[in-house]
Amino acid sequence: MKKKFLLLFGDEFKEYSSLTAKQKFYVWYFCLSLCFLCITDDSPIWAIIVVVLNFANAARLIKKVPISIDDKGI
Repeated sequence: MKKKFLLLFGDEFKEYSSLTAKQKFYVWYFCLSLCFLCITDDSPIWAIIVVVLNFANAARLIKKVPISIDDKGI
């Protein structure tokens, strides 16, 4: 299973594993905040505002994670 996973996401997984623990936390926090943003269906307006503010904070923090822009695939 690990070999199949590495075959699918080889370079991206290597880049993720090179991040520090704090940067990995920022990545997961952003992903979870994005999911929470998508499931605010019948929530009251105050809850939606809290989720949007949480996502804005996650977007601010994800800017601190370095990304490598690879021009080989373009």
